Amino acid sequence: MAFFWHDDPLAGLPEIAPHPGRSESPSSAAVSSPPTSPIIQQNFTDIVNNILSEYQPIHASDDTVKVLRAFVDNLSGQGLSRLQSEIYEFAKNPHQLRQLRNSLTDGILKPMAAAGGKKPPVTPSPNQSAAFEIELAMTQIEGSSRTGQNSLKKECLRRDGHRCVVSGLIDSEAYANMPPGERKGTGKTKTQCSHILPFALNKLEEKNATQTKNKATIWWTLYHYFPVLENKIGADTIIQPRNAITLDSKLHEEFGQFTFGFQATNEVCHLPNSQDTTNIFGQEHKYRMEILDGDSYYTRMLPAFAVVARKDANIEQPDPDMLDVHMRIGRILQVSGIGLAVLQSLARGNSGVYNIASDGSTDLERILSDKMLTPI
Repeated sequence: MAFFWHDDPLAGLPEIAPHPGRSESPSSAAVSSPPTSPIIQQNFTDIVNNILSEYQPIHASDDTVKVLRAFVDNLSGQGLSRLQSEIYEFAKNPHQLRQLRNSLTDGILKPMAAAGGKKPPVTPSPNQSAAFEIELAMTQIEGSSRTGQNSLKKECLRRDGHRCVVSGLIDSEAYANMPPGERKGTGKTKTQCSHILPFALNKLEEKNATQTKNKATIWWTLYHYFPVLENKIGADTIIQPRNAITLDSKLHEEFGQFTFGFQATNEVCHLPNSQDTTNIFGQEHKYRMEILDGDSYYTRMLPAFAVVARKDANIEQPDPDMLDVHMRIGRILQVSGIGLAVLQSLARGNSGVYNIASDGSTDLERILSDKMLTPI
């Protein structure tokens, strides 16, 4: 799949309407704690699967079950337990289950898939406690800026050995500065500093309360279902080496479009010149390359594994948890069909913009709807 990129995809988000469930008493929206015993947990999982199997679609194109199953199958740990508990709690209300689907789609899938140019609206979670936490987050978010981008790329190049971590090709500028004798047997390529979680999640318009609240909603949703991210990254820390990796410029685009991901292995090797086996510097971390979109020309050329080395002890490695979240979101985008739906909606919207009829017959409302991803 492919997506369209721009500086700020989250600008101008429409105001989020309050969820009807929040008008109920607090007890009615409380989420049950999931069981901890493995046997009971399996029974609970079976109950959740039965709930989804018995769900009655609200309309013909209702994909609630498909989206919720995609998340259930690809979340893990506390994030999975939270979602299962919410599905169980909202089981008797198909509209709340639909709203849960919308919250996941609007708060995670649309922003991540369209990161870099479009304006997906964000729907609040039916969980009442989310409202308070989002309001709190609004007071704490401070956006980053692109001023640190150049320095981040330099740091990542030093850490990654001035190479694309997947192809092993040397950055073209570094190649030009190499002595001719050292170039033998090597190849060069234009590289990019690729953010693992999209750079677009950092931008805030402090004077726009709606944008600020929507950004807080996105971060709340990410933390809620991927709690490993909390205290590691936020809107004000998007620009950090742990959230970046050096890639060939084409692979940079593919990675941002979730056509492939990095699946961690248990293999950690020490570089030949490293004598200190307790120090993370001098270690190589091996990742299995997971192809998420086999139709992409570039993913067909990926190696089976990539080795991420740390060549500079002062620069943090790409965070395995962030890479894992990226991979899981990529899986969900594929399995749920939301990734393809985003592609199609943006394509229709962009095509419509460039084909507006002079006689006024063009459906401008449909174009705007497609560009804002509201049909999804």
